[in-house]
Amino acid sequence: MIKSLNLFVPAVLAAVMLSTVSCAKAPISIDSESASSFPAAVPDMPLGTEPVQTVSPLEEYLSVVESYIDDVIFQTADEEDVRQLSDKLQGHYEITGRTDGGGLEYYVAVRREDAPVYDDYDSLNVGELDAQLYVGYYDQNSDPVVLYELGGYSLLDMPFGYDTGLDSFCFGKYDDDALTENPSFLYAFSQSGRDTLDFLKSRPELSFYQEGQSYVQFYYQDESTIKFYSEPYTCSIALTGAEQEELRQKLETSKTEEGIGSFQEAMTFMRKRGGTKDGIYSTGSSLLLDGHRYKSFGSSEFPGYLMVLDEETGDLLSLEYNEDICRFLREKVKAAVGLDYGYVDSGWFKTPLKSASIAFPEYMGISGAEEAQLRTQTIEDRTKLDALEKLMDQALNNGEVYGFSACPYVAPVDFVREDGETLRIFVATDSCDSMAYEGRISFEYGRQADLAAIFDEAMVKRLEE
Repeated sequence: MIKSLNLFVPAVLAAVMLSTVSCAKAPISIDSESASSFPAAVPDMPLGTEPVQTVSPLEEYLSVVESYIDDVIFQTADEEDVRQLSDKLQGHYEITGRTDGGGLEYYVAVRREDAPVYDDYDSLNVGELDAQLYVGYYDQNSDPVVLYELGGYSLLDMPFGYDTGLDSFCFGKYDDDALTENPSFLYAFSQSGRDTLDFLKSRPELSFYQEGQSYVQFYYQDESTIKFYSEPYTCSIALTGAEQEELRQKLETSKTEEGIGSFQEAMTFMRKRGGTKDGIYSTGSSLLLDGHRYKSFGSSEFPGYLMVLDEETGDLLSLEYNEDICRFLREKVKAAVGLDYGYVDSGWFKTPLKSASIAFPEYMGISGAEEAQLRTQTIEDRTKLDALEKLMDQALNNGEVYGFSACPYVAPVDFVREDGETLRIFVATDSCDSMAYEGRISFEYGRQADLAAIFDEAMVKRLEE
């Protein structure tokens, strides 16, 4: 059975403007002969040494992609490598190949005008079977038709839109060592991937995740992350060798709670220990070290619980107490993103609200095929604020929900209390009745219709009839 591919992120790149690139190198120069049509290859020349003429969408795409791959200079791929791919595609595509000469290659394939047209074509079908890439389509009977078998290649992007069928593809060939050295390569081929790179570059303390390495990790959300990731984004901070050794020594001083053999037993123990006044919640941060994940939990009274999990299996190994480790995590996160990953104040909504604002993306048409409208609303009405305080207070005091539920938490809600204190949450915009507290801890607030009744303009489509 062919497994359908889920590309890294959807993007439409038919006319990417260089002026929108926030970390761009100089654009690839184009000579006058190649400017009016899709070239078979981009000429080898230093970037930025020739005046830029009219630039085609393909050339724009190449320039934008390569501007996001740091410390790599691409050249025209070898003619034999281009010919091999062309043969696999049965000569149906004009191919532009680029290589760094060190294990990173990509090929943009644009369908020729004289390529076959399939009368029974219904929709695109791209998949993998036994690590081999297949490209084809579903016919009018929803049966798969395989056109091309591309062993050794992966699909990186569809440069001119994900709704253009067989018109264009970007295929990649790379080895693991080259990807380890240049992890930005796979991100550079889509707008969401480039948004991810922009976010990481704006916060130099953050690192690319690589399996087997040691990190501080934490959930994070803001306006920039919801462009490329609908859930709280897992940020990673690489640990130095000295930091790892220091942490190993600190972990030797941990106190293990006896009689805790499962995740549920650990959560029950912490709820009872925290009591009703100040519950023990996760902080959204963890330590990944030596194959174990140490998830931080705490409260103002008990700030140092660690749920120790086997990173490979997810099994609970122990529940430990170590304030030094939790303090280290808190300091590393604050240095990286400027936020204090302290403890949930379960009584935060006991103080009256002054205002609350929401920015809710909503599909207003019947079919939902159009782009979402961002609907905003600020409430200051006392009756609505009272209802909102009750809803949120109940959510925090009912206890957190372990993990996020793959819902799109992309609607920020900003609270301002009468004493000037502020808080931000992100609510899910599908049918989920859940929220991400400060973009890092999951809670359920009850019925979505109750929240919609408060934000009745922004969430008008969510009101019960």
